[in-house]
Amino acid sequence: MKHFFTALFILLVNVTAHAQQEPLRFRMSQAVPVATPAGQLSDPWSGGLNTAQFSTIDLNQDGQEDLFIFDRQQQKIFTWLAVQEEGEWRYSYAPAYEAFFPQGLSYWALLRDYNCDGLKDIFTSSPLGIQVFKQEPAAEGQLKFSLATDALRYNSGRVNMQMNSADVPSITDIDGDGDLDVLLVEFSQGFFMELYRNTQAEEQQPCGTLNFVQQTDWWGGITECEGCNNFKFGEHCSENEGESIASPMHSGHDGSSLLLLDMDADGDKELVMGGVQCEDLVLMENEGSSGNAVMKGVDPLFPKDRPANFNIYPAAYYEDLTFDGVPDLLVAPQAYQDVRLMDFERSNWLYRNQGAVDNPDFSFVQDDFLQGQMLDLSEGAFPAFADMDADGDLDMLIGNNADYRNDMYSASLSFYRNTGTPTTPAYELVTDDFLGLHSQQVYNLKPAFADLNGDGATDLILTFKGVKAGSTRIAYLQNLAAVPNQPAAYDLAYLQTLLSVADGSSPAFADLDDDGDQDLVLGKAASNLEFYRNTGTASASAPAFTLESESFAGVGFNFSRRYVYPALYDVDGNGRIDLLTTDESGEVRVYRDVTENLAGTYSAETELLENELTQQVQATRLGQGLSITAAPLGGENKLFLVVGTQGGGLYLLEQTAGNTAPPGAGDTLALKVYPNPYGRQSEEPVSVKATAPVQVELYNMVGKRVYQSKGRYSRTHTLPVQGLQAGIYILRATSDGGEQVSSKLMVR
Repeated sequence: MKHFFTALFILLVNVTAHAQQEPLRFRMSQAVPVATPAGQLSDPWSGGLNTAQFSTIDLNQDGQEDLFIFDRQQQKIFTWLAVQEEGEWRYSYAPAYEAFFPQGLSYWALLRDYNCDGLKDIFTSSPLGIQVFKQEPAAEGQLKFSLATDALRYNSGRVNMQMNSADVPSITDIDGDGDLDVLLVEFSQGFFMELYRNTQAEEQQPCGTLNFVQQTDWWGGITECEGCNNFKFGEHCSENEGESIASPMHSGHDGSSLLLLDMDADGDKELVMGGVQCEDLVLMENEGSSGNAVMKGVDPLFPKDRPANFNIYPAAYYEDLTFDGVPDLLVAPQAYQDVRLMDFERSNWLYRNQGAVDNPDFSFVQDDFLQGQMLDLSEGAFPAFADMDADGDLDMLIGNNADYRNDMYSASLSFYRNTGTPTTPAYELVTDDFLGLHSQQVYNLKPAFADLNGDGATDLILTFKGVKAGSTRIAYLQNLAAVPNQPAAYDLAYLQTLLSVADGSSPAFADLDDDGDQDLVLGKAASNLEFYRNTGTASASAPAFTLESESFAGVGFNFSRRYVYPALYDVDGNGRIDLLTTDESGEVRVYRDVTENLAGTYSAETELLENELTQQVQATRLGQGLSITAAPLGGENKLFLVVGTQGGGLYLLEQTAGNTAPPGAGDTLALKVYPNPYGRQSEEPVSVKATAPVQVELYNMVGKRVYQSKGRYSRTHTLPVQGLQAGIYILRATSDGGEQVSSKLMVR
């Protein structure tokens, strides 16, 4: 994975300069390696996962199913390609494919082929219950979805299937007639399950017809009563167990996950169920038939080999994740509140199916599927960079909302030392509890570095919340190193409070008024930015901050952009500080040159992210609960943005354009690649013609180099591509002067 991003191509993007400024451009990257005591992480900068929902889909049309994940808590899609390395299959994060999926998916999303075209479609939550997006045939290798229906309906289309957005339904062929049926928890009270049978087969309608009837409003005879795993079969709850016509919505149960699968090869489907109040999954055996389910008992220890246990609300998924053609079991939590007992660093439990599709035998494999190959600090991630060990390069310190360990849910700081160089960083975990803060029971721990007392040494600023609401404060630790060039030394005994602030606040520091001391921009949960001028002196032991604006740079109140998180850095290299923000919209925003007028209003740039598949520039779609910082990890004028997520992970965005000394290539080099698309049955090779002598390299979409030209630079090249798998490849050409240009090649 490392060589993909260290040798990653420069994309050609047609853009128009804004206000005579070169547009800012970034690309998602895995260029910086990260190691933990367990070894090198293969996909370190992949964002973290908390409440994952799993489906498979062929993303790159190579015939191999890849992985689609929707994270309920982050409200975000993740796409992972199935790749082979040394003969072994694994998943590799491929975020470019996320742009092909519809925006605004919420609560849950499952992929199923409902119209028999071999393409997975999207079933997801909507205000009317369940909406469906149909996958269209791929054009030039790019996935495309269109809205098929805004709601699944029954009774001749007159009534929509209502469901609680906290639930996860089962969408599968329940009665064995070849079309998809729907099982969900009844909406108004949540005590019963309703089966909506697809009548397409019975009515001999074309495949893809979404006609349903409500076959039963009491599927399996199951009644879910008050409390956890409190079921009755063929009878209602007693009065003191909460079942009442006047009960509030889902009074007995505020969320259920449903999975139907045949556990005993008898042709009907058993139910695997998780509940929002429950720690475990339960299995209910079907003693009836595929057309008439009858449940009479419950097994609370499922699977037998290490029963799943998440303290709150587990959900199960049945997909082939071990590449043997047999679906496996994945269990992950769906908790959206009361998460204080969740270990989100190990919340993807994989069980290999050693049996058959309709007679599975589940064997536990791991509790950190995908999480073990990325940075994942449980819930929330807030990165900061400084040369903490005084060796001339930037080390990384990451705070989090909280993590669960030693029977305590509390925030901590993780220190990663840069074991590389100032221009080629590599990070290695030193400690996951820097300064021993986990035992202090603090939350939402956000580190920042700045010289607050003007002594030339980098101080550590910590923003954190106590146990009680409204207890958030910004405090700082003076760097106690004897001289600036010694490793940083911080002692909690000298923690000094700077400001008490509202919960959800996030600070950024820089000298905005050019008076030699550090000013403060404070992001608020309500979506606005406050500007505090430092009215103290640079030599004071602690600064004095005075509020001057509640809408700095014109960033005021906007409900869709709550929890704004600022960073201050000169990202375009013109010598003036720029403002960067993230918020609940999932977008990174840049406001340039905000020091020109500290009372001014500025326009945001959001079209920042290059997509190598579309060869276009797009806004980021990084989910909720974000943080951001900027650091020259590649040396001067080689900038990276690091974005933390609610999932406890990080994204690395490498700058490719927009700096006065840009790291990218020149714009005079051009390529012609033909034939393109290329058919693998063709006997002619792929030809490359360049406007200058070049050497060429060919990469697949997970960054593995599959071809490199040998010998001298040439204007023409012939690529031996006959043995390549179908898919999309990136051809990168480099001139003898160092200029680079890239082009997409499709192999069919």
